[in-house]
Amino acid sequence: MIGNKYKLHVSSIIIIGLFLSISVSYIINNIEEKNIQSRFQNIVDNKTKSFYREILLNLETLYSLSILYNNGQTPTKEQFSKEAKKIIQRHDAIHALEWIPIVPNEKRKLFEKDFFFTKESKNNNMKKVESKDRYFPVYYVEPFLNNEKALGFDLSSDKNRFETIKKALKTKSPQVTQAIELVQKKNKKGFLTFLPIFDENEDIKSFVLGVFVIEDIFKKSILEEDETSNEINFKIFDTTNKINEEIYSHNSLNKIYKHLKYKKNLPVIWSRQWTFEAIPSLRYINERRSFVTELSLFIGILLTIIVSYRINKFYNLKYESIQELKNKDEILYIQSRYATIGETLSNIEHQWRSPLSKVSSNIISLQSEIEFKGMPSQEKLQNSLNNMQNTLVYMSNLVDEFKNFHIQDKIKTNFLFDDTLDIALKLLEHDFTKLDLRVKRDNKKEQIRIYGYQNEFSQVLINILSNCRDAFIERRVNKPLVEIFTYEKDNKKFITIRDNAGGIDEKHIENIFEQFFTTKQSSGIGLHLCKMIITEHMNGKISVKNGTFYINKEKCTGATFTIEFPI
Repeated sequence: MIGNKYKLHVSSIIIIGLFLSISVSYIINNIEEKNIQSRFQNIVDNKTKSFYREILLNLETLYSLSILYNNGQTPTKEQFSKEAKKIIQRHDAIHALEWIPIVPNEKRKLFEKDFFFTKESKNNNMKKVESKDRYFPVYYVEPFLNNEKALGFDLSSDKNRFETIKKALKTKSPQVTQAIELVQKKNKKGFLTFLPIFDENEDIKSFVLGVFVIEDIFKKSILEEDETSNEINFKIFDTTNKINEEIYSHNSLNKIYKHLKYKKNLPVIWSRQWTFEAIPSLRYINERRSFVTELSLFIGILLTIIVSYRINKFYNLKYESIQELKNKDEILYIQSRYATIGETLSNIEHQWRSPLSKVSSNIISLQSEIEFKGMPSQEKLQNSLNNMQNTLVYMSNLVDEFKNFHIQDKIKTNFLFDDTLDIALKLLEHDFTKLDLRVKRDNKKEQIRIYGYQNEFSQVLINILSNCRDAFIERRVNKPLVEIFTYEKDNKKFITIRDNAGGIDEKHIENIFEQFFTTKQSSGIGLHLCKMIITEHMNGKISVKNGTFYINKEKCTGATFTIEFPI
């Protein structure tokens, strides 16, 4: 039974250690993933800003060209062409610049001296526009080469272009069309922009029109910045009025990482809403991952293996020693020690909960900060990792103290009573804290020294204090108290341990140290073993009596254990 109980605690330590290792590595991996995600989003945000700035720079060119029409002036074809060429040379994304006058039907002949107003037929040929109230012909176009068919083309004959013109006339503001397929740029999309020109009555009399290539703007603003863009899949959608039309895409050469997708809306561009969608490549993610996750998992598992191995090895050695013992008292002694081992192992298991809670608190704090404040600083992250590492070291040291406590003494030594008491109280700390049990100790400057086997004596203290604890639990004592003090008298050293649990039944007190005598569900060898250690191994005496005493003017009734050693 003892062996099974011990193995159960060893298994618990292994399970807790593995769980903690996996949990910490999982949390660290999540933190790293969120850090990568945050940096990725920052990169995409910066690139969308760059793209937006490049669009604005291109749109500004229309304002530069519109200056020719200030004060009601109409520039000549040569003046328009000269200024337009300068602008196109500075901006590669501009496919063409045009002037679109609004021509009423009665003035059509004045504008058709050199060419006719045309529209596109069903077979993609150009034909003369029929008569109507007004026209929106392309009157100037630069460059003219490869845009010959555009000259005279009535934009109101195209449904999409005319819808944009009507919106500009209604709102008296610049407008951008939906993406269109550019005839001269195969498989490339562009868009048209209409900048109104007003007369002296603030009515629109014409438009300056720009034809822009989306791919050229993208390359200029994003691909030329750095090589990172080649590791990201970009898509641009026109989400105006929820149409969600893909107008451009740039694909990475490497396999994409499907678990991360980020969308970013651009500010409205002349009444059109565009949205960026970005997905990183698997290579992009892998290049930004560190080995911290794997290292933390490795260290945690290694520490678990070491701790469980040391405990298991210690158990095997103790178990083998039991088989070799033949003396009846020695067998009882070993049985009692293993009972104490089981109890202290249980206490260790409980005492591990506090540092586990501390680690969990650190993890939750990091998660909350990441969720609500963003990625913590590297210094703060390092401090949190250091705190978790220190907690793991504390847990390992606790196992070492347990091991040292249960190593069988081979020689007698002079040891301090207070040091031994500290060990016993530490191993019972969880139970005492749970009961809110108060321990009062004397504060003498000169501490008492005892000659004998320190670990055996610590077992005596644990047995006595455990009996006090059990009495408090059984009788549900309010404000439980244990007082421990030492003194010297008549060339003897005395150690007194007393409680306020009400004392031992008088009919049992004389038999309390007898072998197998017990008043509770236990083996009945604990106090008998205490007497054997004190009297036979350390040449001392131990006794118990009931009585009343005062602590800080508070009346207490309970049992008093007295241990006596010669000086």
